[in-house]
Order: sequence, then structure tokens, then C-alpha cells
Amino acid sequence: MDMSRGCALQALLIVFITGSLADLQLLPSPVNISMVSINLKHTLYWDPVMVPGNVTYSVQTQGEFESRFVSHYWHEIKNCWNISARKCDVTQEVSTSVMYKFRVQTLVGDRLSAWAELDPPFNRRSTLLTLPKVELQVSELNLVAQIKDYGADFTFFIFYWKKGGEDDVNCITTSSYDVSTYLEKAEEGKEYCAEVIAYARPINRNSSRSDTVCVQVQGAKQSVVFITLLSIFGVVLVFVPIVLGVWKFAYVLRYYCCPDEDIPEMLKEPNMGQRMLRNSHSSEDSEEINNVELHEHRLLENSSFIVKMPKL
Repeated sequence: MDMSRGCALQALLIVFITGSLADLQLLPSPVNISMVSINLKHTLYWDPVMVPGNVTYSVQTQGEFESRFVSHYWHEIKNCWNISARKCDVTQEVSTSVMYKFRVQTLVGDRLSAWAELDPPFNRRSTLLTLPKVELQVSELNLVAQIKDYGADFTFFIFYWKKGGEDDVNCITTSSYDVSTYLEKAEEGKEYCAEVIAYARPINRNSSRSDTVCVQVQGAKQSVVFITLLSIFGVVLVFVPIVLGVWKFAYVLRYYCCPDEDIPEMLKEPNMGQRMLRNSHSSEDSEEINNVELHEHRLLENSSFIVKMPKL
């Protein structure tokens, strides 16, 4: 009887342990872990784990010293802990040119996966240095190079020359904080060309030379003409609205003081002007005739008065 109870308890214990182990293996680990490093910017990537629930990931790192002397110690990357993204920026974690280990874990609630490591470990010396991007500009005969900023760890070597004089190449060194660099006073009508090399100081490596870029320096006369035309255009652009505003104000004022009225229909008849002129002349003639008749009438009255007076 005791033996059967012992066997039953042993069987239950085996089932419980087996079930617990099965539960632990339900979450698969991330796969295809890779590092993409460009211009000393390092990003860790991995494939998504396709399981039900809210899947998150955590990332840890271990430097070369820890891996040799305290291999059990792994450093948690705070900005990549319990995240839903499938990438992690580890640039700040890689501070020296030694081998770094990285590992990723899957989390769904309280369930975890085994850690999956980046293989092989990463060294920042393997970073890809891209071709620098440079643009030449001329401002008031000042030759200026515009370079895309790569970050604080880079120095740029700018090589420039006059086209046709490739044997006489000048070089200027500038930091990444000085992405706009004055080269020299340009000559009118000349064409200048430039190339750039980026130097990554932490790993003591150079990039390849950039593509060659050139710029043609315009003559001063053309610049003066352009500035003059631009000034004239600006003046016109300023005064045209003012003139239009004054004209609009005068139009409104005239309408307010002398509002428009409809012309009577009789004045719209044909030859009305000539008829009015004839009527005007007829009125003047009538007045003159009436004045003459009145004058003659008065003369007649006076004559009659003189005749009728008795003799003394």
C-alpha cells in the first residue's frame, strides 16, 4: 500500500516537473540576431517571435573584460528593456574597440524564453564608413564646402583645386562640428572642384574619397545685374499693392461722394442732344422777340401821349 502511494506521488511529481519544463519551453527565443553598424552608429536587429499575447524583448550586453573574468555578469541596456520594437540602438554601449557580446530574450507576461546571443560578437572596427557627402557653394566670391555631419567622432579632410590645375591641390582639415567650412576667396569665372575623406578617430580608419563635386564661379557683373533686377522686382512688389490700394480708395470715395444714378429713359432717345440744343436756341430767340415787341409797344405808348397833349 505504501509502495503504491509512493509510486503515485512520484508519478505526480514527474508530471508536474515535465509540465513546468514544457511551459518554460513554450516561448521561442529570437532568431537571426544581427548587428548593423554604419559610421560608428550600431543597431542590433532580430526577427519577431510569433506567439499569442503581448510580445516584448529585452537586451543585455557583456564586454570583453566581463566575458573573461566575470562571465556570469551581463549588463542590462535600459533603453532596450521590455520593448516591443525588434531593434536596439547600442551605440552608447560600445565605448571601446574590443569584442562585445549581445543577447536577446522574449517576454510574454511572466513567461520568458532562453537568451539568444549575437554570433559572432561585435567589434566596432567592423563598422562601415560610407562616402562623405560634400557640396561646394560660392557666396560673394567666398568658396565654402558643406559636409554632411557624421557625429563627434569624425574629422574631415577636404581636398580642393581649380579645374585644370589638378597638380595644385589644397587640403583643409575640419571637425564634424564644422560642417560648413570656408576654403578661400574664389576667382571670377573659375571652376573649383573638391573631394572629402572622413577619418573615424576611435578606430583610426579612413573612408574612401567622396565623389568629386565642382562649382562655377559667376562674374561680378552678372552678380550686380542679378542683384539690380532682384531689387527692381522687390520695389515693384512693394509699390504695386500700394498703388492698387490708393486706386481702390479713390474709387470708393468717388462713389460715396458722387453715387451713380440711372439716366432717365427720355434722355436715352436718339438725337436727344441735338433736340435739346435746338430747344435752347428757340428759347433764346423767343426771349429776344418778346423784348423787341415790348420795346416797340412802349414807344407807341409814348408817341400817343405826346400827340394828345393840348397846345398852350
